[in-house]
Amino acid sequence: MNRKKIYFVQPNYLYGNNAHLPYAVGTLIAYAWKNQKICENYYTEKIFFLRQDLDEAIAEISDPFMVCFSAYVWNFEYNKAFAQKLKKKFPACLVVFGGHHVPPNRDLLVEFDYIDILVHGEGEEVFEKLLLSYINGGSLRTVNNISYRVGGDAVTNPFVAVMGTDYPSPYAMGCFDKLFEENKELEFIAMLETSRGCPFNCSFCDWGNTVQGIRKFPLDRAKKDIAWFARKRIIGIGGADSNFGIFERDEEIIDYLVKTKELSGLSQKFQISYIKNDSDRIVSIAKKLNESEMSKGVTVSYQTVSELAASNVGRKNLSLTAFKNLLQRYNSLGIPTYTELILGLPGESYKSFVDGINAILEAGQHFSLYIHNCEWLPCSEMGNKAYMEKHGIELSTIPLNQPHIQEAKSSTITEYSRIVTKTETMSQEDWIRMNLFSFTVQCFHHLGPLQLFALYLYNQKNVSYAEFYSSLLAFIFESKGSLCNLVFGKIKESLQKVLKGQGSLVISDDIFGDVAWPFEEYAFLKISYESERFYKEIESFLKSYSIDGELFEDLLAYQKNMLKLPGDKAINFELNYDLHTFFADLLKGNIAELKKRKNTVSVKNIIASLSWPDYARYIVWYGRKDSRNIYTKEAYINEE
Repeated sequence: MNRKKIYFVQPNYLYGNNAHLPYAVGTLIAYAWKNQKICENYYTEKIFFLRQDLDEAIAEISDPFMVCFSAYVWNFEYNKAFAQKLKKKFPACLVVFGGHHVPPNRDLLVEFDYIDILVHGEGEEVFEKLLLSYINGGSLRTVNNISYRVGGDAVTNPFVAVMGTDYPSPYAMGCFDKLFEENKELEFIAMLETSRGCPFNCSFCDWGNTVQGIRKFPLDRAKKDIAWFARKRIIGIGGADSNFGIFERDEEIIDYLVKTKELSGLSQKFQISYIKNDSDRIVSIAKKLNESEMSKGVTVSYQTVSELAASNVGRKNLSLTAFKNLLQRYNSLGIPTYTELILGLPGESYKSFVDGINAILEAGQHFSLYIHNCEWLPCSEMGNKAYMEKHGIELSTIPLNQPHIQEAKSSTITEYSRIVTKTETMSQEDWIRMNLFSFTVQCFHHLGPLQLFALYLYNQKNVSYAEFYSSLLAFIFESKGSLCNLVFGKIKESLQKVLKGQGSLVISDDIFGDVAWPFEEYAFLKISYESERFYKEIESFLKSYSIDGELFEDLLAYQKNMLKLPGDKAINFELNYDLHTFFADLLKGNIAELKKRKNTVSVKNIIASLSWPDYARYIVWYGRKDSRNIYTKEAYINEE
């Protein structure tokens, strides 16, 4: 029997020498090829998982029966260009698109004549039925959750929720073994999926809108996947679960993961999306990952503090009191946390946004804050036209809003993000102002250059964080020709270009390597690179708060020396005030008393030999979620 060739395409970017295994298409292959009839009639010829030159990729294809594309925001344009070239060379080949970037209707078939079939929602069971239908004569009328062509028209079959749980693992099924054999120079990142679905339905997210409820996969499957990761020397693990920690067994999974990591001797990190609540289980999981050096920080997310915006997007947050208590709990255990906010949610205004950031800081989040621009996704509730009209949502299209990627030299295909830049409560001018304030707080507070001054002024002189950073931003734009003025002026110009459809939310600089940096990290790197100039130019702003001269000099010296920078650094410095104990207490959420006593602070410099590209990558990029850019564990009062 002549088996038909099927190819799969799930391309992603390289992050240095790290590549993501194409988990989504792997799940399709693993589920379908457990069916003997499919094994007898089809075989997987190749999985394309990198953004290689399209002509080279097409040349690797011969006599295809079907080519299946997994589409999301980071590969949609590439996939379309691939499919168009493919269809031109092989007109009889069936082109199938699935994934989160396929809307729940037939629109893509109407717009792009080179696509033959759309798969809506989860793909495993649908894909198996699709392949079986062609064995049985080619009728697609009985295959739910697809759109396809009938004559000159496009039709959509009924949607039926898929609720399976006993899906075979693509790792155990050997779906990626060939990729390892053919790409020995790469190090791989893998996804661990132990459950699927989301109990929430935030309007900006397509996670909970494509499935119903949440269901568990077999525990044994998760453990076998973890063992496979160790055997294959996987360097990073991403958690595919939307709310890890929601089930009691999740702690057992972490115990097995930690034990396997220790036995293998691997240096791995596990990136998780935690359930959004305060529970002993989450704290225990976070503690175990932190102690085993697998943690990438604990997400304590808010998305928005505005009650109106939260209501509009269907989100219910922790109270600020509960949020503060949770942060103190993690801080007392020495577990790094990070908080995420979304800029541009319907109902958010400039004032509520600034007030929200101020509240997050007052609650004690001084370690890591990520503020993302709201991105429009076609399978989210926000992707619905009626929702957009109700909230006055307008979008700007920009090159893919994905920091730290390295575009393959051979690929010239640009991916795009659609960013919310106007709502009923936010003008485009407000969008620029909100972004500039956002970058100011993230750069100077959470990345560290002025954090200690802000902490001191808030706790000793009742200067709010919002007041301090708003005044700092005003000072920056008034200080023509200064380092910060030049950097933030460039950022503002980029934001203005975004509104015209010409800009981007990332920026590169050869000094810091071949990486696209988000604006707050770019600003921090430029300031750090010329730190002496920065502190000299910012001194007049800091002195405007009338801090006692001797104390001011101590604060400035301590602030400078607590910032990790490559190159030579003063290891010991004398102070007249016990700032080290004072700030250590504040950052733990404790009541702090500033005492005047002479002391010597010592810093164990661990990065003196790093180059600027390595510093940017390992300290600023990789270390941001655990505040690796500030000396904490390495600084101490020298009692000798």
